[in-house]
Amino acid sequence: MKILQKKITPSNKSFSVYKNTKPYLDESWHLHQELELIYIIEGTGTCFIGDNVHEFSSGELALIGSNMPHLWRNSEDYHKDITLKAEVIILHFNEDFLGKEFFEKNEMVLMKNLISKANNGIAFLDEKVKAYVASELERLISLTGFKSIQCMLNILDALSCTKDVKEFASNGYTEKVYVKDSQRLEKVYQYVLSNLSREIHLDEVAEIAHLGVSPFCRFFKKRMHKTFSQFLNEVRVGYACKLLIENKLSISEVTYSCGYNSQTNFNRQFKKIKGINPKAYQKMYLDN
Repeated sequence: MKILQKKITPSNKSFSVYKNTKPYLDESWHLHQELELIYIIEGTGTCFIGDNVHEFSSGELALIGSNMPHLWRNSEDYHKDITLKAEVIILHFNEDFLGKEFFEKNEMVLMKNLISKANNGIAFLDEKVKAYVASELERLISLTGFKSIQCMLNILDALSCTKDVKEFASNGYTEKVYVKDSQRLEKVYQYVLSNLSREIHLDEVAEIAHLGVSPFCRFFKKRMHKTFSQFLNEVRVGYACKLLIENKLSISEVTYSCGYNSQTNFNRQFKKIKGINPKAYQKMYLDN
């Protein structure tokens, strides 16, 4: 399945906003010209934005730039348990939704900077900002006319004024190269996510990508700016974080559920990526 290039916002509207309540989110690799602001009301899973991979959960607020490939994939629980729902609010808008010159005005410099930062995808971390934007997005769904534009600008103003953010994709990420080879990368992503609980060998992943081992390693490193081993550990550790926070399994059980055969190796990789060991990470969340 190739990357999908979508057209989302109707030509006679400045933007589109909707609430999604389904068993799980759309799981196709896709990109679109519109910027995407997404707020996760309820749901967990794995997100890929450019060359970034991370576990998402309820309360995440992210802005994804124009033509940045992305995928929000709910965890397996959402595919098995019909009582679970993935609930999100998504706002799509073009950079020039108020005209090509609007963001060139001096008064709009912060919003222009926000849109520029969104090229790599950004997450907003300030809880007050997230709560405000979430409420405004809810309100925006029912608004029309000038009031909808006013609400939209309130949201962008709040986002552009906060400094507590982090970028997703690396500065070296190039979308053109990514789109060209997206079919191979998507197959690799889906294979990894479907086989996360067992050992994954490089030769089997290379075969999925229809490449020899050495060509695959070069291909993956060039496209993702990291080795496949680094990528795999990031996905495993991200999944481990979810299990640790849920606190349903012992750390030993989490280790094997994430595909690690050694507690020592799991602890080492976890600390390398998260900066603390699994037990300390779990305690940090459970104590809050």
